[in-house]
Amino acid sequence: MLIMCVKTVLIPILSCMLMSHFEEPKVTEDEEPPTEQDKRKKMLALKDPVHTVSLQQFIYEKLKAQQELLGEQGFQALMETVDTEIVAQLQEFLQGF
Repeated sequence: MLIMCVKTVLIPILSCMLMSHFEEPKVTEDEEPPTEQDKRKKMLALKDPVHTVSLQQFIYEKLKAQQELLGEQGFQALMETVDTEIVAQLQEFLQGF
């Protein structure tokens, strides 16, 4: 039940935050090309889970694990303690997931 509630909010917001591949920036004549340090930082950033893991998937999996751990009744009892606006936003974020 909670998972259905949480699905609606976060997915569209977070999916646009993923970095899909490394693109070399275009350099104009008045700009200096990226240094090796700049390239290294960019490659490290591309490996960062913040840019490689879907927040929707992560939240869905964590909620599902809690639901399985606590059982349906325990999970529902826990979700009843969550602010209704938060639950509504989570539902919107995870909608369609």
